[in-house]
Order: sequence, then C-alpha cells, then structure tokens
Amino acid sequence: MWQLLNSDMEFLVESDFIYLPLLLDPEIEKEVQALLRPGRPTENPGHPVSKTIITHQDKHFVKALSIHSVLENYEVINAYDYKRRRKEFLRKYQLTREVEGILLDDTLKTILFQVMPYFIRKNRGLQRNKLTDEEILDLVGATIDIPAKYYKEAKTFRNVEHLKALLKGLENQKPIFKPPVNGLLSAHQLRDWFHEAVHAKILAHEHDRLTKALQIRLQFRQAKPEHAATLLYIADTGSMEIDGFGFTRKIAYKGEYYVYKRIGEYVLKDYSARGYLFPDCRVAVSTYTPYRPFVMEKYKHPFLLRHKSGQEICMKHFVPPNEFTAENAIRILEEGLTALRYGYDARRRNGYHTLERTWVYIPTIDFEDYRI
Repeated sequence: MWQLLNSDMEFLVESDFIYLPLLLDPEIEKEVQALLRPGRPTENPGHPVSKTIITHQDKHFVKALSIHSVLENYEVINAYDYKRRRKEFLRKYQLTREVEGILLDDTLKTILFQVMPYFIRKNRGLQRNKLTDEEILDLVGATIDIPAKYYKEAKTFRNVEHLKALLKGLENQKPIFKPPVNGLLSAHQLRDWFHEAVHAKILAHEHDRLTKALQIRLQFRQAKPEHAATLLYIADTGSMEIDGFGFTRKIAYKGEYYVYKRIGEYVLKDYSARGYLFPDCRVAVSTYTPYRPFVMEKYKHPFLLRHKSGQEICMKHFVPPNEFTAENAIRILEEGLTALRYGYDARRRNGYHTLERTWVYIPTIDFEDYRI
C-alpha cells in the first residue's frame, strides 16, 4: 500500500473505503460482469455503498482497505514511520519524554511504597516502624547515587505552566478526524491526507497523555525537588536494590516487574548433621502470572529440580494467589525464602535431591562442593 501511495496511480474513495483500479484480463472481466449484472443481490443488504467492485468513469475499482481501520492501526502496521512522525511532533511542540506514563504505573507504586517497606529497615534497632512514602524516597535518595540529569529534569517536571500552555495550544488545533471526500484521488492527494490524519491522531493521543501528565505534575508540585528526581530516576530505570530487596522491569513487558529479596548465605544439614553452605541468590516473584516464588540466578538446592536460573521453588502445600497485590507479593517472597532456608528435612529427605550421596547411586544434583 505504501509503495502505491508513492506511485502515479489514481484511487477511488467511497464511504470510508479505498478502492484500487482493477486491471482486467478476460477471466477477471467475466467475474466483474457477473458481479455487476442487474438484479444480483448486494454483498451487504442495506449497505449498497460497500460493494466489492465499483464502476467509475468506465473504469472498474475493487474494494481494498478501510480508511478508518488503517488509520486506527497505523501504529502497528507501520511502527517505524509512526514513531518517526511522533518523534518529530514531540520535537516540534517541545514536549517532554514519556515519563508521566511510567509514573502512573500502579504496579510500580505498589512495589515501591507497599512491598519494599516490609523488607527494609530505616532503624537498625528492634523496633520496626513502617516508613512513610516521603521517608522511602529520602532513603532511596540517600542510598542510590541519582545522576544530576534527573534533578534537572525534576525542575521541568514541577513546572506546570509550560504544560498548561501546550495543552491550550493543542486544544485550539481541534484534532478531528475527517475522512477524504468521495471520488478519484491521486496517490499524492491520498498520501497528503493520510499524513494529516496521522498527525491529527498523534495530536489527539498527546492531548490525552498531557492531560494525565498535568494531573500527575500537580500532585508533585508541592513535593521536594529531590523526591521528584528520585521518582523520575526509578521510573526511567525500572530497577533498584536496597538492603537486599529490589525489583527490575521485564524488558519485553512494559509495566511488568520481577520483585526479589536476597536470601544471603545459609547452612543446611544432611542426615549425618554435616553442614552445607549455600550461596546467596535472589528469590523473586513476577508481577505477572504465575505468582510463584522462583530463583533468578543459576542455582541448585534440594527444592529445585535442575541447576539453572529461573526455576520455581518446589513447595508442596503452596497455593498461588490469582492476583498481584502487596500482601500477596510479601507472602510469596517470605514463603520462598523460608522454603529454601528451613524447608529441607534431612530425616525425610523431602526434596528432589538429597544433600548427601546415597548408597544406591541415582544421577542427581551434587552438593559436595557446598559441604563445610
């Protein structure tokens, strides 16, 4: 289609459809005459405008594409061109990059402000007070070296006057989709119309995005500049770790994360009470199903079937939840950590493997290199 728009061809536009000129040979001519013979039922009764073939100025045109459908799906159909045009649009109107959409991520908020406070401590004493949102941001800012660019960007983020002016300018342009007029159009005319329609679509999308962005910025207008910088950093990187607790964004899935807690070194004992020192690993849960604890690194343990990364921890009576919440994430991580540290029973040998080698040799995972 896009090659045709750069040609010298003429197109027929009729009732939201693009019709292409039909190049005839004798067989096609017979089919056309059969379709156009008087008295033949229409393709869609009650909608004669949606005929498969239309005759215009003694030329036959065949229905090809729905204009509305192509425009609505253009971001997928021609992703490269859409991104290029959107980038030019953002540069033209000096719009900020799309950090606002990330800040609206409820999953990230749940991890940061509800799950993380359970696993980290601000005070090292026995008392474990729950951290407020502001204290969490203070702790992150004090623990992580946040690049200066995020503090600079925070100033722009907190300035809503420029954003209000941009929104007013976009509203004045009234991006309304208008289909092309019916009749013959050259490839050049149809291409120009299509580019204007894509521009209007981008403008409408950005108007909605900026409206949401303004709402977010107004919430942070009274916040400390360093808090805004911290949030921008977290939203941009999608990963962080403090005191062994962390999260990282899945590369292929926007808005989905792995949430993890490091287990640290620990010792398990075999049937003869000999100790085995297990190394640190990250016990994690995904924010997307299945909601089961797993190890992120290549790891071996009696409760892991193989010696590789990404394995689910075998827990006989564990019933996974059906949604991701802060409470469920905390429970899953705690149960996964507890299973690795304390779940193995040397008397019952209740895992896929045993710590010690048995008299009857069965090929299995070996733990002799962990023995102390």
